[in-house]
Parts: sequence; C-alpha cells; structure tokens
Amino acid sequence: MYMAIVICTVCYVGKAEWFSSMEQITDLLRHENTMLPALQRFVDAKRKQLAQLQELVYLTIYRKASVSINKEEYISHPINQYHLIKRFANDWTQIAALLQTFNKTSKFINIISAIFKKAKTLFPKDEDMKGGTEGILRVQITYNLNASDLVEGNIAGKYSFLNLSTDDCYRIGKTALRGGLFGRCVEWIELALQRFEEGKSTFTKRNATEYLDICEFAQTNYKSTVLLRLVKMKPRNRIRFTRTIKWKLLFKRLTFSRHARVQTQEVVDDETFFKLCRGEQTLTKKKQHKKLRCYLSTNMGNPKLLIRPVKVEELSKSPDIVQFHDVLSDTVINEIKKLAKPQLFRAIHAGSDDTDLQKAPYRITKLAWLLDDDGPEVAKITERISDITGLTLNTSEEIQVANYGVGGEYPPHFDIPTTDEERDDLKSQDGERIATFLIYLSDVEVGGRTAFVNAGVSAKPIKGSAVFWYNVFPSGEPDLRTYHGACPVAFGNKWAGNKWIREAGEMFRRKCELDRYADSKILNVRLVYRNRA
Repeated sequence: MYMAIVICTVCYVGKAEWFSSMEQITDLLRHENTMLPALQRFVDAKRKQLAQLQELVYLTIYRKASVSINKEEYISHPINQYHLIKRFANDWTQIAALLQTFNKTSKFINIISAIFKKAKTLFPKDEDMKGGTEGILRVQITYNLNASDLVEGNIAGKYSFLNLSTDDCYRIGKTALRGGLFGRCVEWIELALQRFEEGKSTFTKRNATEYLDICEFAQTNYKSTVLLRLVKMKPRNRIRFTRTIKWKLLFKRLTFSRHARVQTQEVVDDETFFKLCRGEQTLTKKKQHKKLRCYLSTNMGNPKLLIRPVKVEELSKSPDIVQFHDVLSDTVINEIKKLAKPQLFRAIHAGSDDTDLQKAPYRITKLAWLLDDDGPEVAKITERISDITGLTLNTSEEIQVANYGVGGEYPPHFDIPTTDEERDDLKSQDGERIATFLIYLSDVEVGGRTAFVNAGVSAKPIKGSAVFWYNVFPSGEPDLRTYHGACPVAFGNKWAGNKWIREAGEMFRRKCELDRYADSKILNVRLVYRNRA
C-alpha cells in the first residue's frame, strides 16, 4: 500500500514540467512530504517483517543445532521426533507465510518462494502433530513413564536435546482426554498449569482449569459418553456447559466405553502386553524357562549351513517360537532399506464397506513390499529363509518392509483369519499363512519388542536376527497362542521385514501329526538338536 502511494506520486511527477512554474516547484515540497513518510512506513513494515523472519531463523537454528551432533541419535528419540514435526508444522510454515509478503521483483525472493511453494505440500500438518502427541502418550503408557520426566526429555535415561513446552503439555493433555486416558490427562494438564505464564502460552489458564476439572471428575465417573460431547464442542459452548451441574448428572446416566489406549484396536489384556513390552514378564509358565536352550543348527545337514550353522535361541516350546541370530548381514540389510525407502506408504486397511482402503490409525508404521525380482539381495533373503526353515517358500508372499513412526507400534493381532467369516473374505488359492518369518533390520535401544500375549514371551529386536513361528496347528486350525503385537518404539529407529509363508507347496515339508492340535514343531531344527545331544 505504501509503495503504491510512492509509485503513483512519482507517475504524477513524471508528467509535470517543474521548471516552468514556481507554483509547481512549490508542489515538490508537498509531494516530498507525502512520499517520505509513506516510504518510511514501508521500510518500517519490511523491517518488522524481516525482524520476525530473523527471529524465526535464529529460533530454528537453535533448535536444529543439536541435530548435527548425531542425526541418527537425534531422530531416535520420540521427543526430538515430535519437535521436528512441530518445527515444520509451525516455524517453517510461518517462514513460508512471511516470505509471501515480500515484493517478488527480487530474483532471490522468486527462487526461494518457488522452493517453499513446492516444499510446503510436504510439510507436516495438524494430523502429524496429533500423531506426535499420541506417540508420546503410547510410550508413556506402555513403559509406565512420568510426565515430568518426559517434559525434561528423559525416556529410560535417554535424554532429548529439547524439552517439552507448556503448550506441548496442554496439547498432550487434550489428546489424552480424547483417548479416554483421564489419569494421564490430569497429569499433563497439571504440568501445563504449573508452568503457565500469562501471555506466553497459546491457551488460557481458565480453559486449562476446565479441562482439568473434566479429567479429574472422569477418573471416578468415566462411564459416560458425555466426554466425547465435551471434547467435540466449541470452546464457548464447552465453557457454558461445564459451568452447570447438569453435565455431572449426565456422567452418571450415560455409558462410556473407556479406551485403554490411544488410536489402537481393542486388546484382550493390555497389562500383559505392556509387561511383555517392558520385559517384565517373559514366560507364563516358569517351568518352561528351564527347558529353553540356545544351539547351532545345520537344518539336517544343509550344505549351505555346514560351514556357518544358524544360531538358534528358543523363546517358547509351546507354542514353538524361536529367534535365529545373524540371519542377514549389514550389507544385505542396507540394500533392503535402500530399495524400500522410496516405496514406503502408510499402513492401510479395508473400510466398513470392505472396498474403500483407509489409513490404519492403530498401526503407526509405513510399509513397502519387495519382490524377489526387485534385486538380487531380496531373492537371497527368500533363499536364506528356505535354508533355515526347511520350507520351500514356493507360495510365500513378498517381503513386507516396515519402518515405525513416533512411538510406532502394531497392537496385538493374528497373522491369519481366526473366524470362518474372515477366512471366506481372505481366502487364497495358496492357502493360509502357516508361518511367519519376522526379520529385524535394525537395533532398537528401548522398546520395539515383539510380544506374544497369550504365550507370555517377547523377542528383543536385534539387527540381523529373525523370529519364526507357525500360525496354525498341523490340522490347519489357527493357533491362538500366536496372538502378538509390535511394542511401541521408545528410543530408536525400528525397521523390520515380514515374510509370510503360505501352506500350498509345504505339505511334504511340514507333515501332519496324529494329534490335530499337537504343538507345531520346527521339526528339522529339533532333529538336528537331538542328533547333536
């Protein structure tokens, strides 16, 4: 606007013949008096915008300074992951908006604006911020962490480079309320109020206090759907509603199905799953533990394993679950990650009408599928699995590579359909997924275990190792003891690969037992072990 005044004045001046009239020469003073303040206002406005831009640049430099120390270590911490998402969702978005206000006659501004316009489509959105807060809550709940420790960036002794702000505490508290985690909501909102400074937060103390009242009351009166009504209300309506006694009465009249976790499927026994994730409970039957062994196997004298036998660690005998060590080399793992990274997409599932594919909110991971034809290393993995297990893998699926996100997990589930209805929907000419070969493509310092809830065991993710089990009894009936889930990643960058083996072509490798519900034995491994005894 100010520049427009200056330009218009100059245009008018350009048409005048100043020397031929003293009156017009006098007008020069009037024009100067108009132009100079306008120009000064324009400069002041741009200086203010530059100051705002400089402040954001300094802030971003400060927050980013710790990244250069160790990039892998930085992104391994959930608090740092959250801050990185927040930095793009907030700071970089503000920077992009400020750049739009500058005069685009500058070649530099045109270039940088074009870069930002293209990059802005990839910036994290509100959905990513929500996912980040849910990830922090998942880690807190599963590993029984205090909110005060998380605020300081402390997860099991692993510290982040940045702490959580007062606004972050408030945001996490509201996310906890939406998930029905009322105790956690109280914890986070109280922290937000303790750290609250007037004028320095995006929320008011009054609103935070109202959220705290709701969460505290809900802890003892959680059987109510009114909570969901309150969360969805506009702030003004929520304030008016919570100030009446009516909402307390509604708490007692209506029923509310309390969510034990944030954005996950229903789990039969959350506490058992959490204990297994923490490594507190390793076996449901302690007598089994004494019978478990570690040994070397050549899989009945397989020539490829004679020089370098596979290392076997028994995790459970009933059901039979083992962990093979040093299955893949770092070279092969790096090649698999390289092939998978450009293909990663968010885990999806069928919608309510079984036709529309939607993001799976309970599965915090991105996936890629690799065919044997995608590279020689992929085909070598299939061959390696066949050598170790003794199965043909003629009808096995492609390798599914997964990279987990903030607090990434996959709640307990079965790898096969467990009801007749599910079998009909997922029927395949290659038969059921009789076995799963789960490969760990990275180490995870804290969390990320694979927990078998009904079997009472969990496997620690060790780079290059693999967990193997049968999903069905010899009769083909589902083995419900294989109910398992991927625990939230508390610290680390988890990569894993799944190879599901179908039953077609395996009838001569995995023979039936007289007892249709006999434990599924990893037969060849057992015979080798007995022969070596």
